[in-house]
Amino acid sequence: MSWDKYNEARRKAKEASQKLIKVADGDKSVKLSSSEKSDAKSAVKNARKYKWLFSIFIVLAILACATLPFGDTLQPMVDNLLKNNNEVDASLTNAVTLVENSDLQIHYVDVGQGDCILVNLPDGKNMVIDSGSETDSSATSQKVIDYIGSTLLDDGEIIDYMILTHPDSDHLYYLPDILDNFEVATIIRPYTFYVSDGKDSNDSTVEQKDEVATKELNTLNQLNSQYGYNIQLSSKNSKSTVVMYDFISRIYTETYGANDTPATIDFPVAGKQIKGADYTLTFYSPVDPNETYSSWNDYSCVMVLDYQGTKMAFTGDAETKVEREILDNQDNLPLPDVNIMDMGHHGSKTSSSEAFVEALNPEYAIISCGEGNKYGHPNQETLDTLDKIGVGVNERFITAESGNIIIGLGYTDPNSDASETNFGIAYTGDKTFADTRPVKMEWWNVVVTFIILEGLILLVIIPQIIKATQKTTKQLKKVTKK
Repeated sequence: MSWDKYNEARRKAKEASQKLIKVADGDKSVKLSSSEKSDAKSAVKNARKYKWLFSIFIVLAILACATLPFGDTLQPMVDNLLKNNNEVDASLTNAVTLVENSDLQIHYVDVGQGDCILVNLPDGKNMVIDSGSETDSSATSQKVIDYIGSTLLDDGEIIDYMILTHPDSDHLYYLPDILDNFEVATIIRPYTFYVSDGKDSNDSTVEQKDEVATKELNTLNQLNSQYGYNIQLSSKNSKSTVVMYDFISRIYTETYGANDTPATIDFPVAGKQIKGADYTLTFYSPVDPNETYSSWNDYSCVMVLDYQGTKMAFTGDAETKVEREILDNQDNLPLPDVNIMDMGHHGSKTSSSEAFVEALNPEYAIISCGEGNKYGHPNQETLDTLDKIGVGVNERFITAESGNIIIGLGYTDPNSDASETNFGIAYTGDKTFADTRPVKMEWWNVVVTFIILEGLILLVIIPQIIKATQKTTKQLKKVTKK
């Protein structure tokens, strides 16, 4: 049943009709041959057949239009057809159940446009990775302090590891407040350094700031001497911001324990690991500590936490340049498939390149960003990348929508008889699984849209086709009955 066949039927009917009109009007001079009568009969048959065909097509187009309001319902069904969700071991559960039944918990605290990650490790140790938002907020800072006190530490406990991925304020702002309120044993910081700007600000004298800058220079010289680095202090790896001074000045005076032991200050490098009971945190960047970058984001350390085979990637704000360096270094340090990925730079298009995300191959994604942020995070390109690898709306969590997000590794579902444990994800916000992006054309959308557009065009010409066909049919009937 093709358009060409329909046109052929109409052509024969038209040729016959030129004679049929005269015959039907009683013109005795016009004679029809037996073959012309046969063509006329075929034309009548085909005209009827195609009239019904196009009527059915219109009904289908109308039904297709009727499915559009149910796109939100149909899309998960399509996703389930394309991806067998029965193979995913993660459980969506409430926060209390997850914390009570997990060996290791990771908390993404909703700090607006920024990052704050708290980790409860199974051997009783703990970790703070970044803590900041785009602007300093005493209310948000207190929220972080209270959260640490209630979920990360028991009375008298210390923070075992504090990791700053890079020195931008949206990752750094509340770390000085945490240092003021809690004791920290080990501080891991990036290869970026404070330099004095020669100004008196933030209740610090120029002399105090110069003293901190001198300590930074001594630290840099020690790194070069101890590890054979050749890091040169320049405008590309040094800052003189107030928030960086607050952090750097505090870490040099930080002590912990009854004996006021000075905190260990350490730096990341690809291949370094933090190991404990059944868990390993591996650093994948910086690949080369001597490297200098034009973007502060690229000083971010990228890490993968592995707990009994369940893996979680932390990427800070590392952009595509660092992602390429990590990919190029896979002969030395291969990237693993991970269960969950913290998307780089709050879901910005400058991070989370398709090659990098495919290499990590996550099942779930976490994006930490502020509601209605001016940057448009998460970016459409990042969400498209996640869609492409099968991490759809139901497999990604965004703090702007879901509030605080808790992940439990080694999670045991109390309502399940399964002996194996994997991971669970919970959230505390009111909004979750919301896809507020413009409607994206999935494959079924394209098919439906094509049918609708074609149907709309046919609605314009079909009445004319039917009218002409009916006229020809009446004429043909008169003659073929003779």
